[in-house]
Amino acid sequence: MKKTLVAVAVIAAAGPAHAVSLLNTQYGSMDMTGRAYAGHYFGDDRDSEMYGSNTYMRFGVKGRSKINDTLTAIGTYEGQLNVGDKTAPATVPTIDTEKNSTVATRLAFGGVSHADYGTFTFGRQNGAANLVTSWTDVSLTDGYGNHGVGVGVDKFGTKRSSDVFKYSLTYKSFGTDLSYKLKTNQASCADGTCTDAADVAVDRDNSAWGIAMTYKLFTPFTLGASYNDGKQTYTNTTTKVTQDADDATLWTLGFRYDDKAFYAAFNYGKGSNWYKPDYDHDGYEAAIGYTFLSGWNLLAMWNLQDAEGTGPLAGKYNGKSTDTVNYYTLGAKYNFNRRLSIAAEYRINNKEADSFAAVKDPVTSLPVDAANDWQLAARYDF
Repeated sequence: MKKTLVAVAVIAAAGPAHAVSLLNTQYGSMDMTGRAYAGHYFGDDRDSEMYGSNTYMRFGVKGRSKINDTLTAIGTYEGQLNVGDKTAPATVPTIDTEKNSTVATRLAFGGVSHADYGTFTFGRQNGAANLVTSWTDVSLTDGYGNHGVGVGVDKFGTKRSSDVFKYSLTYKSFGTDLSYKLKTNQASCADGTCTDAADVAVDRDNSAWGIAMTYKLFTPFTLGASYNDGKQTYTNTTTKVTQDADDATLWTLGFRYDDKAFYAAFNYGKGSNWYKPDYDHDGYEAAIGYTFLSGWNLLAMWNLQDAEGTGPLAGKYNGKSTDTVNYYTLGAKYNFNRRLSIAAEYRINNKEADSFAAVKDPVTSLPVDAANDWQLAARYDF
């Protein structure tokens, strides 16, 4: 029986923990991982941020092969088959979910691991910041948490992103991740047409780099910090011209306590031009939970992000601040065995109608105070 909530964070980063061995020899190994997840969001069908189906099938393969006594080749692939009605518009009464299902690649990377000098990988993978920010990404269901500090999938190479180089090293009580996301956009003219000799070229650089460090003070308690810097552009809403913007930067500080039964974690993030160009933000995430020997997990989380307009690109929000994320969750999970579990998680959403990121009523298109929502899910890992 699993007794740790932190296992959820590991699963989020590298796939289900209960791998099925396909090959295991003195020269290498290959494991298959997967997850069948059937979830549903309940709440107000107009004013909740989450509503409807959240169902998918996840599958992956991990391989290791020996190069020599100190070097090992490694590779990972993980995909996800999403059920189509997850994004169905509210105005459509029925939808053929089999025809509208999509496959997404979550992870696809390879590299080498040295017995003494760490691991070097390239591909679609988590960036350095995830070493620390994953501590508060421990929701009992799939969808809540890790929204406060500002990290995200394909967001400046913090969580899962493509074209990322990463170096990881653990030495005694220290852990370090370094990552660099390559530029994937080609330069273009500011107005996108390049028809005039006077057109100004825009680099459209979207590269990013990050560094994270952890230190285990004593067995259950670990401290961590990370820094991330990303290039970005913006489009002038009046002239429709694309221009290079100031770098987006994010600092995070956090701690984690995990004694295999009681779990507590906290992360703070400070971003500049991170939420959007000419916006600063402060973000907070906290998680506290307990795992009982009977198979029950209880978990509470808090996510808050306060953003402020700091320049002309913020428009009418320049000089103003609001909570762009503000919620609590309470959840319970029961593990039938190490593979099958059911969970329910309730979110108290305090985001108001005057937020920069307010929920909009799908009928009136007007901003509204966000309604609470909750998710019920069954999960099988293999």
